[in-house]
Amino acid sequence: MIIRSVIFNFVFWPTFTLYITIMYPFAYFMNRRQTYKYVFRIVTRWLVFCLRIFVKLNYKIVKKEFLYENTPVIIACNHQSTWETFIFSLLFEELAIVIKKELLTFPIAGLYFKRLGCIAIDRENGASAIKTLIKQGKAAIDENVSILIFPNGTRSSINEAEEYKSGVFALYKFLNVPVVNVHIDSGKFWPKRSFIKHPGTITVKCSKQIENGLDKETFMNMLKDTK
Repeated sequence: MIIRSVIFNFVFWPTFTLYITIMYPFAYFMNRRQTYKYVFRIVTRWLVFCLRIFVKLNYKIVKKEFLYENTPVIIACNHQSTWETFIFSLLFEELAIVIKKELLTFPIAGLYFKRLGCIAIDRENGASAIKTLIKQGKAAIDENVSILIFPNGTRSSINEAEEYKSGVFALYKFLNVPVVNVHIDSGKFWPKRSFIKHPGTITVKCSKQIENGLDKETFMNMLKDTK
């Protein structure tokens, strides 16, 4: 596993960095869908390929049909590794991804986050962050673009209890669109802050859409239900 992980890191990350650097000037002229198609989706396919070849790590999606409806949805996914920040680009033409505002200041990557139309919030400024989340979330929904949010806000290990923040409920309550609860177990294979990647199959499990009108406690409990 150590040797496979070393090979993966020496192959994927340098080529990933090279590609997004080469594409950087073009990003200024791309819209969200083009950035997904020519940058995000390409590097994700490369990631999936490198993991499969060098690490023997694959993935499967259970009940994928719950992700798709005639109207946009809010995708609420738990967060255990870097892996799930990529994979949804293969499932949608475009998404509005909720990120922390600090990511916009990153060299090179910051521009891509902007071109992808990410919803950037200041997590230290509670009330203002919720207002921004709702405002930009509504703009995405009005453009028929689904929203991806990681309710626990940051990565957690498989042994940690995942504490979901209230932002996902604010989106659910004020945008009046269904929420799809997605649970991944990527932390088993790509652990938080770990160099080692493990072989196996990551499971992406989609649950039936949560319809509108639930109170906060019921809604949050449904999000944590991984059955």
